[in-house]
Amino acid sequence: MTSKQDKPAVYWGFISGAFYGSWAFIANFDHGLIAAIRAGAMQFTLSFCASSILVFVMDIILSKGKSVLHQCVAALLPINLLALVFIAGHWLAGTPHILATIAPSYLVGTVFCTLLVRRKTLRLNAAT
Repeated sequence: MTSKQDKPAVYWGFISGAFYGSWAFIANFDHGLIAAIRAGAMQFTLSFCASSILVFVMDIILSKGKSVLHQCVAALLPINLLALVFIAGHWLAGTPHILATIAPSYLVGTVFCTLLVRRKTLRLNAAT
């Protein structure tokens, strides 16, 4: 259920990776260029993979139907499953404040998923 105007999942992965990878580079630059590059590259990779998978799964859900239920599931299920993965990873790593740690990316991700599903739905409805 994607239109010809939709950007592919890897496009959104690249945008996300570039944004969050740049942020990680800047946030770690005080530890030297090598540390900043390593952090930026790792965050680019993680964000690229996470965002690409999110959009791919959203597209699969939307391909099953255009109902409000499909839209809600597409916007909320993938980001919440990813949040569970992040929570588990931080728990295994011993992160003390897991929810506070993931809250910003979860909130941004939820807004992103909601807006993208809305955009895709509007484009599909206009095309039919």
